[in-house]
Amino acid sequence: MGVFLDTGFYLGLCHPKDQHAQESEKILKLLSLGEHGLLYSSNLIISEVTTLAAVRSNNNVNVLNHLGNLIWGKQKIATVLHFESYLESETWELFKKINTIDLKDSRPISFVDVSSIVLCQHHQIDKIVSFDPHFDRFLEKIKILRITD
Repeated sequence: MGVFLDTGFYLGLCHPKDQHAQESEKILKLLSLGEHGLLYSSNLIISEVTTLAAVRSNNNVNVLNHLGNLIWGKQKIATVLHFESYLESETWELFKKINTIDLKDSRPISFVDVSSIVLCQHHQIDKIVSFDPHFDRFLEKIKILRITD
């Protein structure tokens, strides 16, 4: 049992102007209760979110420092799994299948996102925190229920 943390979740936590900032904070509080298991991410997600945080925040040092603390510092929230070379061919085959057969006429899924699916399968992680709908058919999403009036 565990939860994989995707790029958008990290971005929402470190960048207060991100569209998912409030939702990310609420989800983090939920995850801190420990009921969903340990938290994981990957070195590829870290690469993706650090670049995206720099671009979207215009290299705001506060955003980058907060992100660094969430990844490596005192506020570290997840164990970082490393995408190893032995997973490359499996990820490539799934990437081709999803994008050429399953989603032939739809928006493609990135190689990094497919690598997250493969890592989760290998580490028996069945849940994800992501705002991307393409994960829905592979992993259970952790989300906050919205109550409307």
